[in-house]
Parts: sequence; structure tokens; C-alpha cells
Amino acid sequence: MNGLISLLQEQEGFSESERMIADYLLANFRMLPGMSTRQLAKETFTSSAAIVRFSQKLGFGGYTEFRVKFLADMMRYRENPHGEELAVTDRDSVHSILDKVTGISIDALKETRNMLEPGDFMRALAILNKTAHVDFYATDNNLDIANMAATSFIMANKCPTVHTSMTMQYLQATGAPKEHVAFFISRTGENRMLLDIAHLLKQGGNPIMVLTASPKSSIAALADVVFPVATVKSMEELGPRVFLSGAKYVMDILFAVLMTRVDYRSARQKEAWLGKHFYY
Repeated sequence: MNGLISLLQEQEGFSESERMIADYLLANFRMLPGMSTRQLAKETFTSSAAIVRFSQKLGFGGYTEFRVKFLADMMRYRENPHGEELAVTDRDSVHSILDKVTGISIDALKETRNMLEPGDFMRALAILNKTAHVDFYATDNNLDIANMAATSFIMANKCPTVHTSMTMQYLQATGAPKEHVAFFISRTGENRMLLDIAHLLKQGGNPIMVLTASPKSSIAALADVVFPVATVKSMEELGPRVFLSGAKYVMDILFAVLMTRVDYRSARQKEAWLGKHFYY
């Protein structure tokens, strides 16, 4: 991360007035080119002398020199918010955490887009066109993605099944007819229970799709179609959440592809019926 921007975000050793100046600069940097020390002081409830002292504390001769360097570094920072440093530490301000998490999420979605191949969606569509049944297999937070996807699949005239219990998922796989498509959601692709189920379904001849951050994983190796999703490896506590965002993104694309093959009039009638008879 850029050194000056990092100093302003972490605010280590800053006084209360210096924190106010730093926060204002980071949030309103676009206004800075035409702003004098007097104007900046007014906006930060400080004084012109305080602005000069702040600039000198950061190693500059004065406000003008600081302003030129800050604006140049800020432009580079906006293009790459987290740089090489992804970890959130106890030195981060709320402003820096906001920028880091936002930057990481946006970068992960862009990376996911670059990893996706149109051909994979076409293969998935060909498989799904042959069935009315999609059985989801997932654990923990990934069940939220499965439930969200199931709602979308219903609108695309599919009959989805999501069981929260692993015992029920095992039983589902044991009795799944060959025309049922199995859809696995696994960030690591190495969950032993899901892998056992995947082997069972593979032996039964069921088509398998996988949504994973590990396209070379054991479960992915058994799949007919693999949808890769970017994640964060250097921030373990944030990685699963970034994966959920990417997984939802992929599911939204798959839903849109499915809906291009659906009778829109029928879909609108179904939505109207639900709106009339169910209130949330």
C-alpha cells in the first residue's frame, strides 16, 4: 500500500484534530486541488497553522508540497485500493477498513469474471435443459447460496431441493434418479462429506456441477461443469464472505441464462400468482 495513504488511514500517533484532518482528506480528496490552508482549516474545524504542522509532521516542507504528493498517491491508490497489503489490522481506521473490504470484494468479482468461460454456462444449460430437478449439496454458509439459487431456479421452472442436514443430503444422493442434476457449492472443494456424496452420485451416473474457489479440487475433478469463484487466501476470516459474493454473482448469471429459455409469459403469471397469494 502507498506509504502516505497508509499513514493517513492508520492515523498512528495522531491527535484528535489530526485525525479530523486525515479523515476529511481521505473522504474529500477531489476538492483538495483548489483548496487553500484556510479553506481546509475551516472544513476540518482547525486552523491554518494546524494544517501546516500536520503537513510537516508527515515529512513535508508545507501544505503545498504535501498536497501535490497526497493527490498523486491518492490517484494511484484509487486504482488499487489494497495494493499488496490485504490484512486488516488493529491499526486500521474505519475509513481504511471500508476501502480495503470494498476493494477486495470488487477485485474478487472482477477476477471471477475473468475466470468464467461462456462455454461452461452453455454446457450447464444443455444439462439443465434435460431435467426438471436440481439437488443442491452444501454446508454451513454455502447453504444460504443454495437457498437463494433454489428460489431463482423455481422461477426458471426447475424443482430444486436443499437439505440443511448432511444426513438428508446423503439420503438424497442415495436415491437420486439419474435425471437429477447435482449442484455442489464448496469453497475448498475438499469437504470429506461432500466428496463422499459426489463419488456416490458419480457412480450413479448423475450429472454434477460445482461452484468452487478451487477448480482443481477433488470435488471439481468429478464434475461435468465447474464454475470457478475467486476468493481471498490471505484473509481467512474474510475469504468465505468474499466467496459468497462471487458465488451469488455466478448464480445470478446462470439464472439469467436459464431465463432466456423460459416462457416469459408463464414466468410473469407465476410471479403475479405468488404476489397475489403470498405476503411477506
